[in-house]
Amino acid sequence: MDPAEPRAPADYDLAIGDGSMRLKLAEARLTLSDEGIRYALDGRDGLRPYSQLRSVRIQALHGGPNSPWEAMIELVFDRGRPLHVQSGTPWGANDPHRDPVFIAFVEDLHRRIPPQDATRIRFLRGVPEGRHRVLQIALVIFLIVFGGAGSFILLKAAGGTIPVMEMLFPMLALVGFGMWIWHSVEKSKPGTYRPDRLPTDLFP
Repeated sequence: MDPAEPRAPADYDLAIGDGSMRLKLAEARLTLSDEGIRYALDGRDGLRPYSQLRSVRIQALHGGPNSPWEAMIELVFDRGRPLHVQSGTPWGANDPHRDPVFIAFVEDLHRRIPPQDATRIRFLRGVPEGRHRVLQIALVIFLIVFGGAGSFILLKAAGGTIPVMEMLFPMLALVGFGMWIWHSVEKSKPGTYRPDRLPTDLFP
């Protein structure tokens, strides 16, 4: 296809929000065109052009027990509230049928952003730095508090005070919780990416 040739608009049905506190996200049809993105939310609809797009952020989200990680893309514009598009259901649960739709939406969005706009837009990955520092602090607290508790349990088991089989489950729970926090810190590490090299490690 000729790069200058207009591309047909494409529709994607996904769960969206605007950054405000919501118990449930909205089901919406997002339409990507070469001019921008169109969708309806809370009775408001219209085209939000790429010329007003200021930043794009892709980050991993915790999903349900059968889907440890979902994903979200946040689009921040010069005016109005941001647009949050998620790979899960409106309740945040996993839906395998939505994952390829979300990925296709993200890839198509980046292909349609004009080169002149891509040079000024900030392409971000992970959570904001302030939120990431909170996660790092939580990891340090876990290592201090629960690391000490784990060492205490091991000492008791070595001394014969606690049977080995009885301490096995608490130790596995501590290790599992620690790994969960560590993965959260790693996956949410803030950074940037190039629009022609998407951070696929954050995809659902």
